[in-house]
Amino acid sequence: MRSASRAWLLALALAALPLTGATTTEGEPRRLYVQPSPLAGVIAGLGAAPAAARFDFAQLLIDALVTAYESELDPSAFEGRRDAADRRKLARWQQATLPLLAELRVAQAALYVASHVEVRTDRHNQILVLIDGRPLWVAWPRITAQPRLERELAAEFCRRHDCAGDGEDGSMRAALEPAGVQGHWALSQRHPPAWQTADGLRCEFADLADRGAKEATCRAIVADLHALAAVLREASRGGERVQWERLSLQADTGAGPQRVTVNERGDYVQAAVPALAANPVDWNAAGRWLQARAQGRPMTATVLPATRRR
Repeated sequence: MRSASRAWLLALALAALPLTGATTTEGEPRRLYVQPSPLAGVIAGLGAAPAAARFDFAQLLIDALVTAYESELDPSAFEGRRDAADRRKLARWQQATLPLLAELRVAQAALYVASHVEVRTDRHNQILVLIDGRPLWVAWPRITAQPRLERELAAEFCRRHDCAGDGEDGSMRAALEPAGVQGHWALSQRHPPAWQTADGLRCEFADLADRGAKEATCRAIVADLHALAAVLREASRGGERVQWERLSLQADTGAGPQRVTVNERGDYVQAAVPALAANPVDWNAAGRWLQARAQGRPMTATVLPATRRR
C-alpha cells in the first residue's frame, strides 16, 4: 500500500495547476489565471469552523471522490468495446485507477478514527485533505465533471451547515450555486425573437420553436460570461493586460477547463465555460460586454446572433 500511496500523491501533485503566472519560455503565451475550485469559498471558511464541520466536509468530499472513481470502473462502461486498441486503453486506465480508489478507501476509513482533520488549499490552489497530518490531494477522474460535482458538494455542505456567517466575507455562502439568471423574452417585428438579461446580454433565435431549450442555452451562455468576467477581473487585479478586442476561445483545449486568449501575445486564462465553447458566440460582442462590465458601464450585446448556425 505504500507504493500505491506514493503513486497517488505523485500523480495528484503533478496534476496541480498554479493559480497565476505559470512559467513559460520567453516569448511563449502565458497562463495568467486559473479559475478557482467552486469549493474554494467553503474551504476558506473552514478554518474557524468547528471540528465536526471540518470532518463532515472531508467526509462529503472523499465519499464523492470514491463514488466518482467507482463509476469509472463500472463494468457497463466497458460494454460494446470491440476495438482491441480501445480495450487496451481501458485496461490501462483501470490498472491506474484501482490503486487510487484503494487509497481513497483507506482515507475514507481513516476519517472515523482520526483525531484531527483539516481541509485547505495549497499554494497552487489545489485542495488538500489532512487526516492526522497525512496529506491527500484532491483530483477528479473527469475534469469536465469537476465544476458540477464541486458546486453540488458546496451546496450540500451549506445545506447541512450555516455558511452565511462563516468567513469574514461570507465566502462560504458564495460557493453555493449562483443565483438564477434573471431574464425575459423580447419579441418585436423589427428583430428576431431574443432572450435577454437585465444586465444587457442577449441571445437571438430564428424562431420560437422549442423555446425552453433555447432559453436554457442562453442561460448557460450568460452564466459562463458572468464566470469569465470574474476570472478576467482577478487577472486584471494581478496587473495582467487584457485586450478586450482580442478575447477568443481556444478550440484545442481538450476536455478540461477552456482557455480564453486575452491579448495579442496569446496569453490566456483558464475557466470552466462549456456553453461558450459549445455555441457560436460572437466574441466581438462578448468582449465589448465584458469590458463594459469591468468598467462598471451598462452595455447591451447580442452575444448569440440569430443569423449564426446552431
